[in-house]
Amino acid sequence: MELGKIESKNVVLRKAKESDLMSIWQNVWIDDILAENMLWEPVKTKEKAKEKLERSILLQSKNTTYFVCLKQTDEPIGFAGVIGESGEYKEMGICIARKHQGKGYGKEVLHMLIKLVFECLKGKSFSYTCFSNNQISKKLCMSVGFRYVDSNSITIEYDGKSFIKENYIMDKEMYNKILNSVK
Repeated sequence: MELGKIESKNVVLRKAKESDLMSIWQNVWIDDILAENMLWEPVKTKEKAKEKLERSILLQSKNTTYFVCLKQTDEPIGFAGVIGESGEYKEMGICIARKHQGKGYGKEVLHMLIKLVFECLKGKSFSYTCFSNNQISKKLCMSVGFRYVDSNSITIEYDGKSFIKENYIMDKEMYNKILNSVK
């Protein structure tokens, strides 16, 4: 598995590039509902989208974060990644464009991130977080073997909204059990 590009059956995790501007903006960043669920402001102008793309390219050049692209067309339809140190990793959000949800891409992405953490980065643990009202995200992490740890309340500084955040974890031992169960 190469850290710059990770492939599965239908999607590819790869680093952002300038030619991604229109696709990532129209598929993801302009979407009001995605923005609300992912806690960012929707990007309404092409100029703001260019600025966000420049920040994404910089962030991705320094981290294990990626655009999620359709394997067949290379079109960016989301983003995902992990961050961490000393063997402790956490997901930085998995976002798939609404028109591409429900096709199994999120599960493929999460499987790729798990493999990245435990096989490439030699992680000891991988944390996953979602909001308590996000049933799809909770179901996704549970379906691949994460276990619930705890919940806590967070308040977003820019708008004062509060959410209950649920925390899940997978450690190396759990990952090995999953691997052994499929052999």
